[in-house]
Amino acid sequence: MTTTLKMILKLENGKTTTMSLSQPRPNLTKKEVDDFLDSLIAAKAVMVESSSVASVKKIYLHDASDRELA
Repeated sequence: MTTTLKMILKLENGKTTTMSLSQPRPNLTKKEVDDFLDSLIAAKAVMVESSSVASVKKIYLHDASDRELA
């Protein structure tokens, strides 16, 4: 099973974008992710279609597994 950290972010233009991180460490905390995203937003470090990130909409872990077709 593969785990991916999904971070859905609201942009200043009203749209949203998703950042994904494959295989985050098992002991990663919400506070660590919040602190990282807060610094990213304050620095205006991410731009999507000329719009910077305004806030965090949702953070979650997505678990998926692959199955071969028979």
